[in-house]
Amino acid sequence: MTRIFFPILLFLLLFNINHIHAQWPVLNEIMASNASTIADEDGDFEDWIEIFNPESNTINLAGYGLSDDYENPFQWVFPDVNIPAGGFLLVWASGKDRNNPLSGLHTNFSISSAGEEVLLTHPSGERIDEIVPIHVPTDISYGRQPDGTDNLYFFEEPSPGFSNTSNGYEGVTPSPVFSHTTGFYTGEFDLTISSPIENVQIFYTMDGSKPTTGSDLFTSSITISSLEGTPNDLSLIPTNNNSDPGPPFYEGWQPPAGEVFKVNVVRAIAVKENYLSGPVSTHSFLVDELGANRYNLPVFFLNTDRENFFDPDIGIYIPGNHNNMFQRGREWERPIHLELLENDGASAFAGDMGVRIHGGTTRSRPRKSLRIYARNDYGDSWVNYQLFPEKPVHQYKRFILRNSGNDWDQAVFRDGFMQYLARDLHVETQYYRPTILFLNGEYWGIHNVRDRYDEHYIFSHYGLEEHEMTVVQNNSVYAYGNPDGVQHYNSMRSFINSNNMSSQSNFEHVQTLMDTKSFIDEQVTGIFIMNTDWPGNNVNYFRRLIDYDPMAPPGMDGRWRWHILDTDFGFWLDFFYVPGVDQGAAHNTMAMATDASGPSWPNPPWSTFLLRNLLNNEGFKNDFINRFADLLNTTFRSDNVIAVLDSIETALQPEMQEHIDRWRRPVSMNEWHENVQRMRTFAQQRPTYTRIHIRDHFNLSGIYNLQLAVNHPEMGRIKINTIKPDVYDGWNGIYFRGIPIRLTALPEPGYRFSHWSGTQNSNNESWSFNFNGDASLTAHFEPSPDFPGDELNPPA
Repeated sequence: MTRIFFPILLFLLLFNINHIHAQWPVLNEIMASNASTIADEDGDFEDWIEIFNPESNTINLAGYGLSDDYENPFQWVFPDVNIPAGGFLLVWASGKDRNNPLSGLHTNFSISSAGEEVLLTHPSGERIDEIVPIHVPTDISYGRQPDGTDNLYFFEEPSPGFSNTSNGYEGVTPSPVFSHTTGFYTGEFDLTISSPIENVQIFYTMDGSKPTTGSDLFTSSITISSLEGTPNDLSLIPTNNNSDPGPPFYEGWQPPAGEVFKVNVVRAIAVKENYLSGPVSTHSFLVDELGANRYNLPVFFLNTDRENFFDPDIGIYIPGNHNNMFQRGREWERPIHLELLENDGASAFAGDMGVRIHGGTTRSRPRKSLRIYARNDYGDSWVNYQLFPEKPVHQYKRFILRNSGNDWDQAVFRDGFMQYLARDLHVETQYYRPTILFLNGEYWGIHNVRDRYDEHYIFSHYGLEEHEMTVVQNNSVYAYGNPDGVQHYNSMRSFINSNNMSSQSNFEHVQTLMDTKSFIDEQVTGIFIMNTDWPGNNVNYFRRLIDYDPMAPPGMDGRWRWHILDTDFGFWLDFFYVPGVDQGAAHNTMAMATDASGPSWPNPPWSTFLLRNLLNNEGFKNDFINRFADLLNTTFRSDNVIAVLDSIETALQPEMQEHIDRWRRPVSMNEWHENVQRMRTFAQQRPTYTRIHIRDHFNLSGIYNLQLAVNHPEMGRIKINTIKPDVYDGWNGIYFRGIPIRLTALPEPGYRFSHWSGTQNSNNESWSFNFNGDASLTAHFEPSPDFPGDELNPPA
């Protein structure tokens, strides 16, 4: 396809038009999905609309409306701009909303490639032209030929700003229709492929590649059956240059231990004379006697031309001729078809998307992380599906199929597990869901679905556009969003550096700039999990660009909020270059996170600056210590952590042997269980060591046991500091001597607080006390006489 790159001038050349019937400017050509045809003044490939003037005189478009919505014909209004007689005017449907004719006109909307109306309206309100909704494929335009006439065609060679003289096509063939859809099948069947229109030939492939007219012609049914006995193919291609699977790195590529499981992949196109071929139909068929019970995890089917992954020049999954697997950017994004089946065989979503290799040094591992891109260049702009059942987010622009990073050959879920533990804290976390992946029909192992932190994450979770927020990483490095927001963070650091945080007024000012609850949770999490690739790395924080609004919810209040990111080194990762690997749960990460003179990695002075300075404030110090104690008593309590660990191990166990046979790492089921047990040992030992580190760092006299109870559990609950523990059968926690705790009685509807009894008596519903030894307290509630109804009597 011809690519056109030139600066856009909105007064384009005058052409002689011989067949003009319109009396007004017309919508002459549109492109609804521009991947490579023409770039705007920013270098972006945006949708565009071409206006043609069929008149013998110049037309001024001031006040004309351009829209993709019948209900809003003046969605975007033209400025004072002329089109010469017989000339063309190009308008970018980019959503950038610019009205300077000298630099480029941009509407405040874009056009859906799936099909939506495009309207041109006279200032009087009369609609003078429209193009009705119609699907327009990527890099294909739709327009009039001859210019300005009623004859509409699809153009494989678009001509933005010029006359439509290339060969026009009458239509686009619809996707072929399959008799069976992607799914799990217990036995063989005959597959038929048809088209809803006549005089069509259907061509198909069964190797995952995109079909062409050189592919097999469909003439009769295709037998779909088990592929047992089919030789391995893609799984025999080395995916890194390391042929040594042994120490010290343990990352050499190895072939599978035997035959890998395979599924049938059928991709088909419809071809018709004078028509462009429409979207490819793709379906994957897993045939096994167990059917949907073959796997206990959701299953992804990723299909693409094998060259996109394995060609020496363009393949992204191999070293290749250009260190391919470490290349980045749009140039190294490849088109794929991706479909997800849930555990029960239900289709979650399917569509054409893009893929890149994801990660840093872990790109060198044999099994790589894949970053998925939804774009209208391929199909839908978003994946409209709830990827994580526990998270109420139903659209994703990007997500990751992660190899578990540095943990790719050990537990295979380490980062996902740790972020799962932190997901209810005051931080952003990347949710985790293990799945099975097939690449062009070959089993490709366990890959963890993860959120991708970027501007689209902020939009789907907070509704903030890119210009409304800023994301910064590590040492005040701009990441994405509005770059103007970085100055706010730098100014905050300067204020902290220049002012004593022991002053309460200074500290309260800082609290209007950063969410200290979020910061504490990010620090506590990093310290507890022993993340030694932190705090001088893997730090992300974002802010909505408004003045502090105390009434707004977290993340929307104009203060900096923190992410949990890339915790692979945590929970005692067994790798020789992990700081603290020889200490395990005894590693003093508290000291590392507050070191004023650490090395350039993992804890340079800038990375500990905030915590060191904020701890000079007595209130912040107490909040930090109490929040740490609260989380050690709940989220990071050994039995809670081990319960989560056990549940993930149980879910993965049925799938691990096949994964091990495919990638040869871990080397055996026993080694995998040992790797998980290593994490379990850490979970058992870490709370004790962490309490010792906190005690020593803050020169505290020790810890004490606190028992909490209520007289009648149905009457009320207790809040201690930041948590509301389950006190139904009584509750025990450990806190630090010399640090006052706050207790609050929380009556249920129909009841009221009466008093506290035990080690310390009080009639205050909410109170603070500094215990210096073991304590036991009971909150007493009683029926409220002001509550209507008599059905809430206390139990006998």
